[in-house]
Amino acid sequence: MTGALPTSPWPATLLLVGAGIVSAVQVGKAPAALQAVQTALAMPLSQAAWLLSAFGVVGAMFGIAIGLVADRLGARRALIAGLLLQGVASAAGAMAQGPVLLITSRVVEGVGFLGAIVAAPALIAHIARGRGASGPLGAWSTFMPVGMALILFASPCLLLYGWRALWWVGSAAALVFACAVALHAPHVAAARDNASTAALLRQTLLARGPICLLLLFMLYAGAWFALFGLLPVVLQDGLAPSPARANALTALAIGAGAVGNLLGGALVAHGARPSSALAWAFGASAVLALVVATAPLGPAWRFGLVVVFAVISGIVPPALFAEAPSQAPHPNAVGATLGMMMQGNNLGLVAGPPAAAALTAAGGWPALGAGVAAAALAAVAVAWWLLPRTERSLEAPWSRISHDHR
Repeated sequence: MTGALPTSPWPATLLLVGAGIVSAVQVGKAPAALQAVQTALAMPLSQAAWLLSAFGVVGAMFGIAIGLVADRLGARRALIAGLLLQGVASAAGAMAQGPVLLITSRVVEGVGFLGAIVAAPALIAHIARGRGASGPLGAWSTFMPVGMALILFASPCLLLYGWRALWWVGSAAALVFACAVALHAPHVAAARDNASTAALLRQTLLARGPICLLLLFMLYAGAWFALFGLLPVVLQDGLAPSPARANALTALAIGAGAVGNLLGGALVAHGARPSSALAWAFGASAVLALVVATAPLGPAWRFGLVVVFAVISGIVPPALFAEAPSQAPHPNAVGATLGMMMQGNNLGLVAGPPAAAALTAAGGWPALGAGVAAAALAAVAVAWWLLPRTERSLEAPWSRISHDHR
């Protein structure tokens, strides 16, 4: 049953963004505690690496499938289920005495994470329908950098109580938000029509819009994570004499992406065409990648440009989230389209770091910068030439805002 939607979408949006932030904390706790987990459980690096890659592998393999389940189950129930899975699996991981249970719990967390981050924006798009969903979806896109920065800042204090403290805090936060969503999120009916799951899957896989969204998020994530491989080198050049300072600087750089997310959300909400915002953001990111990798700069300046890169590239996710509902090939395939888009994000996450390592081994940082720039320029081409049902314009996003609000 569908209840009346709230007068303003923002209270529910902020609740759902909070659920996304809690989900991002589950991603960030593993790198923050990796060394402590290795020491406590005597895990070799080959096993410990799975704590980092479990989420990416789940997303790369099952994104669209989990999106289809969310469409059939209903976005609200899928979000609650995803948060409950994260909470229970994080608690199981906190009690693990060996690597098998801990890694298994991370895989289950990954399923819950993907369910939550596919369902939440679909729910936001529904409750903000007709009142401009671009702003709320732009706010949603801040969930990952905010959650990652939050756990990086909090981890030094939590690790004083051992690595399990991060898992217990993650569990408690996910379960609390599952209850909050169950009590306060608007009710939205699950999809009910004659379209079969197989037909929706086929339509989504073959539609140009979802394919473009997958490619764009894959190129964005691959370039972002590849370039941020430079960050440890910058920090080792004297900016981070202690691990706590390194964590703080890393959190600053990642958190800068949230500023870009808000900027992108504001641009789209005030009339910027998504294709134009995407093209300009990717183009500027290509230039910045080349400068960061090749210019003769000191470590502080290089780090500053990495922060600027995070802000500029942060415009991309809100533009993609805002575009996703209109690119769905069927009203009941919004979750599947978002799942396909997130599948691209995870493919980039999985492929970006190895590609960066290969480029660096072959030609050093100039080769890495060229590779990141090439990925960004390929994304410009996808956004400009392939994204359907979008006015093709390379005017600056802010120029249309000025024109529309005179």
